[in-house]
Amino acid sequence: MSAPAIQLFLYGKWLFNIDQAQALLKEHPRDAKPTPVADWAAAYHLDRLTPDYDGARWCPVFGPDQSAFNAERALQTDLNKPVIIATLEFDGRPAVLLIDGVHRMYRAMTECRATLPAHTLTTAETARIRER
Repeated sequence: MSAPAIQLFLYGKWLFNIDQAQALLKEHPRDAKPTPVADWAAAYHLDRLTPDYDGARWCPVFGPDQSAFNAERALQTDLNKPVIIATLEFDGRPAVLLIDGVHRMYRAMTECRATLPAHTLTTAETARIRER
């Protein structure tokens, strides 16, 4: 019997442990807040992924790794489950990054949803779940 796969999110050179993020959110619960679907869909180029996209191997130089994206799976996701947003710091200012929920965001985009529920991690929490 093999160990369950660890859920990770790769963004450029950064790697985030989603299992750790989910455990952290269980330890420190918070209310989900709405996050705009159109903004994330544009930032992650989700409009370029047609429904017949089957996970062809491509990864942008800077951006989320879409090599494991599956449109069929995306259309089966639970839109009530909050996505997870990491907070990083650049030039002393916070910057946010969707690290869990790209498939849900894709489905919400195709269904013309305005928002999805989201849990946002602090910069300290993000540092705890970032592996590189």
